Amino acid sequence: MSIGWWIAAGLLIVVIGQLIVYRRLKNQFRQTEAETLRLERKLSFVRNELAEAQTRRKKLLAASTQALIIVEKDHRVSSANKVARRLFGPLEQAATFTTWTRQHQLRELVDQTLAGEKMPPVYFTKDDKTLEVHARSIKGRSKDGKKQPVAVALAIHDVTELQRLSRARRDFVANISHELRTPLASLRLLTETLLNGALDDQNMAVNLVNKIVAQLDTLYQLAQELLDLSLIESGQAPLKLAAYPLRSIVQAQIDQLLPQAERKKLSLTVEIDPDLKVLADETMMGRVVTNLIHNAIKFTETGGITISAEKVSGLPAAKQTGPAEDWVMVSVADTGVGIPPDEISRIFERFYKIDRARNRKQSGTGLGLAIAKHIVEAHGGRIWAESDGKSGTTFYFTLPPEE
Repeated sequence: MSIGWWIAAGLLIVVIGQLIVYRRLKNQFRQTEAETLRLERKLSFVRNELAEAQTRRKKLLAASTQALIIVEKDHRVSSANKVARRLFGPLEQAATFTTWTRQHQLRELVDQTLAGEKMPPVYFTKDDKTLEVHARSIKGRSKDGKKQPVAVALAIHDVTELQRLSRARRDFVANISHELRTPLASLRLLTETLLNGALDDQNMAVNLVNKIVAQLDTLYQLAQELLDLSLIESGQAPLKLAAYPLRSIVQAQIDQLLPQAERKKLSLTVEIDPDLKVLADETMMGRVVTNLIHNAIKFTETGGITISAEKVSGLPAAKQTGPAEDWVMVSVADTGVGIPPDEISRIFERFYKIDRARNRKQSGTGLGLAIAKHIVEAHGGRIWAESDGKSGTTFYFTLPPEE
């Protein structure tokens, strides 16, 4: 075989080898191109998922009624919703968490949470509000692959109203305990007196039994008024409104209270037009009138009580809560001891009693005016009192007139 043939054969082998290498490279390129396309699609999907997650996070932050803040390990605030910005002010880019909030106890909370401690809620006050802060660590992987806190999420919400309700509950329980203690102590003393020989003296026994009945009446009144107040406040005592002559509602209550007034030689005067009608629940409004007249009799020693009513357009500025409307304004005026000006704003609170040392002989549950207030406001009206603290008190309340 000639040399030329061998050269041609060698060249053919080289070409064939190059073709094989080319095909392999081409296949590898196609595989690489397909993998790149797959990775680009996956990256695009991840980017879309991340964008949707960020959108959801922003919507969640915006919709939350709590102040939500994320503090990084370097104390830079990386996220804060609108509630947080309203609470602490605009967030400048260069501001740290401490310079923005100016709350060093929150800085300590962040530091301790970053250190891996599980912290209980922290409380602080700002602008007369009591705020509760919950902190949770956000963990990430360090260079050595271990998980560790890299940021702190703070949730801050206003607990001012909750604390007020908690104080009201404690005061309510304390007042109930006090109101129960007095009649129960009296009942025990009276019972022990009877058991220790007073039963042998018929006159004394009758007197003591009458006192026991009086104390039981006090307990019954307290229990009934507590039930009434609970039903009224919870909306379980719906009003049955109808047009009634106001004078007939008032007169029915005066007929029941007249014996008490006569025992103290007090006059009860009604100055109400018989044709004046109001839109009211007759039973509920009767209780308001009874409470006000009963209080007036209790704190009046001479003179009397006058109940009057008139149609008015609008109310005094301090009592007006909306546009001027037509009302029937009822007044119950007495000639009693009056109410000190510094106490008049509190007389409609549960269990509040005016200057107990000044009125030792007078007893009561302290719930009558609270019940009256709820009933009047359920009718859409207002109730208030006026007194100079020396010569009598006048209670006013409004009712809608007959339509």
